[in-house]
Amino acid sequence: MKEKTISAGRKSAAFIGLSIIAFMAMFLISGVGVWAYSVAATFNSVEQVGMIFTLESVVRTVMIPISGKIGEKMGRKKLVVFAVALYIIAYAVAAVSQNFWMFTISRTITGFAWGLFVINLITLVSDIYGQDQGPKYAGILQALTTVGMIISGPVEGAICAVNWRLLFAISLPIMVVALIICIIAVPKVEPGKGDGSKMDIGGCVFTCVMLIPFSLSMNWGNIYGWGSPLIIALFVVTAVGLVLLLFAEKKAVSPMYPAKLLKNKYYLSIIVLSFAYSFVNGSQMYAPTFAQYVLEINSTLTGFLTLPGLIFATIITAVLGGIAAKTGKYKGMTWFWTILTLASGILLLFVKPMVGVGAMSAYVFLMVAQTPLGAANGVQQIVPYTYPMKVLKPEELAVGMSFMGLAGPLGINLANGICGGMMNGSGGLMSLFYIPIVMSVVMIIFTIFFKDVKQGDTI
Repeated sequence: MKEKTISAGRKSAAFIGLSIIAFMAMFLISGVGVWAYSVAATFNSVEQVGMIFTLESVVRTVMIPISGKIGEKMGRKKLVVFAVALYIIAYAVAAVSQNFWMFTISRTITGFAWGLFVINLITLVSDIYGQDQGPKYAGILQALTTVGMIISGPVEGAICAVNWRLLFAISLPIMVVALIICIIAVPKVEPGKGDGSKMDIGGCVFTCVMLIPFSLSMNWGNIYGWGSPLIIALFVVTAVGLVLLLFAEKKAVSPMYPAKLLKNKYYLSIIVLSFAYSFVNGSQMYAPTFAQYVLEINSTLTGFLTLPGLIFATIITAVLGGIAAKTGKYKGMTWFWTILTLASGILLLFVKPMVGVGAMSAYVFLMVAQTPLGAANGVQQIVPYTYPMKVLKPEELAVGMSFMGLAGPLGINLANGICGGMMNGSGGLMSLFYIPIVMSVVMIIFTIFFKDVKQGDTI
């Protein structure tokens, strides 16, 4: 699509519609640490609350890598409209659910829809504004989603104190209005020819075969017993899924996990950084649970736990979006990303001693420890999503962004599975606070490897 064919007014309207959708989706996703426990408690299924996190995350992980190619073949606008409509419908069903699994399965479908539209939504911004200005507007959009992250905890904590179903009754009509705006204002992006290869259906299927039983086994291990036939069977299926996935990827013409991209250590570095940071974020989704069930802090106050960090993240996102657009330099951003994560990792090691001081003192210290990690969201919102815009050729953008986008949900999904087991293990929720320091070491290594490159030189 050529930039000159789109009027300024239509660009603005389209951007507003896309931004509202991104904002509301992030609002609902980010608050899950607060509202998931209210949902599980309603259905007397608190011990299985990890399923609300995990299954939705698994489906997101599978859909993101192929969403770019689907958007090219189907047309990005058409795919975004379909996926957002499905997202709204699935959450509407979840809002009226009468049991735990009806809610969890409905939310899992929202993960399928989110995986389809999130990367294509950002790519539409590039289609509308061009690759020169695309990073700037992507930065603004990501800053707005960070605002959604900021307000999600306090607002959803207060709403859940009344009724968690009210959250969806308020959120979904707003998304319907935004969808209508997009239908009217977003210009049609013609489907691309792509490279003529088939989508990697085998990669998608076997990723599910691997990750779903893995996640179930980690969440159910302490409930049914790690040596029980069910858990052993789930581990066997996980192993079989991994073997079949490796085989399928080796044979695929256009693999879901394209090894050729990973041969470049600079592109690989950003992917690993995004994965490691997202793994930390996934583990800290359980921090509100720690505050509620260990420190016995009420849900309304718990909603403010990540607020300071996310306020900083909003500012950081806006600033880095402009820097990325003007300079295309990412080395300094990656160090900033890593240092913030490391700072939280170090501070979280002292949460356990603070519990002995008192519940409120531990809560305040936990909020302080979470602040650098929350601020690092400002980098996560920019670097993985704008780096491909600067270094990839136009024909590589959809696939490159989809593959880059895989790292985040994959990290969160694996963290959810592992943390679900740790939560119900002997170490309890306290053991989750050791994860950030481990992942920070990984981030340091790959930040050292990374360097800035010119457009077209990455792949």
